[in-house]
Amino acid sequence: MTASDRPAPPWHGRYVTLDGMRGIAALAVALFHYNISQAPHGYVAVDFFFALSGFVLCRTYLPRWRSGLTTWQFMKQRVVRLYPLFLAGIVVTTLSAISNHWTGKGDLYSYAKIAKSLPPNLLMLPSPFTNTLFPMNVPAWSLFFELVASLGLALVLFRLPRIGQLAVAIAAACFFVPAVLAREGGNLGPLWSQMGTTMLRTTMSFTAGVLIAGLPVKEVRHPGWLGVFCLIAILAMLVADPAFIPKGWYDVTCAVLVSPLLVWLGSRGEPSRVLMPVAWFLGEVSYAVYAVHWALMEPLRYFKDDLGWNEVLMGAVYLAACVGLGWLCVRFVDIPLRRRLNVMLHARARHVPPRAIPN
Repeated sequence: MTASDRPAPPWHGRYVTLDGMRGIAALAVALFHYNISQAPHGYVAVDFFFALSGFVLCRTYLPRWRSGLTTWQFMKQRVVRLYPLFLAGIVVTTLSAISNHWTGKGDLYSYAKIAKSLPPNLLMLPSPFTNTLFPMNVPAWSLFFELVASLGLALVLFRLPRIGQLAVAIAAACFFVPAVLAREGGNLGPLWSQMGTTMLRTTMSFTAGVLIAGLPVKEVRHPGWLGVFCLIAILAMLVADPAFIPKGWYDVTCAVLVSPLLVWLGSRGEPSRVLMPVAWFLGEVSYAVYAVHWALMEPLRYFKDDLGWNEVLMGAVYLAACVGLGWLCVRFVDIPLRRRLNVMLHARARHVPPRAIPN
């Protein structure tokens, strides 16, 4: 078999640097929740996620929207993409919460709270009966706002000129920055009381990603130092804790400036060929890791907190467990369920009379 006959690797044609950065960011969020001292600013990864999502969705769907893709069709595709792993996350975190009653952790989550929150949460909607939007899987708040941002993309951002998109991003930033500085940190999102600031956070970062997507494209991205630099840079941003910078200012800088800049740089260069498979794999499991890591947090804290095992060792074990569970969810939940949902949607579309299909 000649080189030209070999199948292309799975990362061929992808933004591999962005995949790797997304994977590192997901692991940093998980580590922040497990042991805040090891990733003290891991939560600013969410600002990077929103900017990256705006970039990817705009690059992927804007041509389709201009060719006639409707808002309803777009949102169905977004739900199919997000819901299987969202559902897996809710299921495993709820099972983990129930197990707390028999593992010596106590009633961290009452049965009443589980019963009240699950019905809306299973529909990917925040619970109106609890202070936390998704009490069984707290990080799922950002997945809900991902859907809200997707709807805003189709209804508003796609229809605005670039100057209008820029105005939206600047306006959101003008309200977001003082709010973060006032509370001396940007770790917000999961509570109803933070809803307004969270919407500003989402709008600002997501629209920044849309703006980046409209910049000139670099079609050929050679492996080299730029991709490696981006992977190191996002890791440094999430685990660093410079004492000379106030927490609020650090978070604002990461959200407003650094995260969008890293998305732009990451779209222009790839890592070395040695790192490409690793970066691609981390990107493949990143969403799953984010969706399910909360389930493993309390069980594995037992070894760190109660048994006194080495924090660094347990941090590594925890992240490895998150990657393993994430891969299983991708392999046995996400891929087959998305395939099934797509078949159902396409079959239904074929049986709808042409006049009933929205334009």
